[in-house]
Amino acid sequence: MASIADSARERSRARLDEGDFTESLQAAREGLSAVPDDVELLVLAGRAGVELDSDDAVEHLRRATELAADDATAWHHLGEALAAEGLTKEADAAFRRAVELDPDDQIALTHLGHTSLAAGRQDEAVDYLSRAADNIQGASTAAISLVEMYRSFGRYEDAAAQAKRLAAAVPDDALAWLDVAELTFEVGQFDEARAAFERLREVDDVPGHEAYPIHGMLRVAVRGDEWERAQQLADQAAAIDPQGLGTDVGAFLRARTGGDGEDEPERVPTAEELDSALAASLAEYRRTLADDRRLSTGDSIG
Repeated sequence: MASIADSARERSRARLDEGDFTESLQAAREGLSAVPDDVELLVLAGRAGVELDSDDAVEHLRRATELAADDATAWHHLGEALAAEGLTKEADAAFRRAVELDPDDQIALTHLGHTSLAAGRQDEAVDYLSRAADNIQGASTAAISLVEMYRSFGRYEDAAAQAKRLAAAVPDDALAWLDVAELTFEVGQFDEARAAFERLREVDDVPGHEAYPIHGMLRVAVRGDEWERAQQLADQAAAIDPQGLGTDVGAFLRARTGGDGEDEPERVPTAEELDSALAASLAEYRRTLADDRRLSTGDSIG
């Protein structure tokens, strides 16, 4: 029996690592038919089953935690299986047990941060995500989620501080710099916001993205009553997209400063309308960068 279980474990692990979940699950099930209470085989069957949306994935992992109540890995994967089934409350309990057994499991900590937030436990959510972010370098899911969580709470200073740490860890990540730019703008740190938008122009050289950082700097300049700087930026924006926001900003600035202009639009936008249009442009930019980040990182962000 031992040799059957050993062979099944080896084959299931190898196929799982290769991403061949069907063969991994089949190997685990073959082993379990001979040794039904083998914890590692139960976990392997559960993990492969989650990937395949198998009906018995949760059952296998529940059985593993019953047989090995102190196995942090089993609890971790049970939590993921439960979360995949939409059983958030049970997933929360499983992740909590996984973290009790392995306090440095940053993935379980990240999951627990999300389930805590779903349960309305904001302080706990921040604590778990902060612990997870401290355990891994770079653009971890926890670090990214922490920025968004603080933003959703309206804690812009905390969000800005976290965004700066993230940008320092991944200095070529355009979305991290957009976070720094927008969040420092929100808290009135205009010099830092401007510098972050300038950094965006350096790290994002994708054709078609050129106008977005300029729109951000325009927002900063207009909010700070920096009319000369705003006019220079509006000219740059108009050169990139003559029919876009640069034209509207130019008209607004001439109306604001008493200048004359030819071919003005029939209606000059108000400051509120202009700010809303610039913010909408940056929101579109954020969606584009978020899609780019997902495509470039895939499942590599932990």
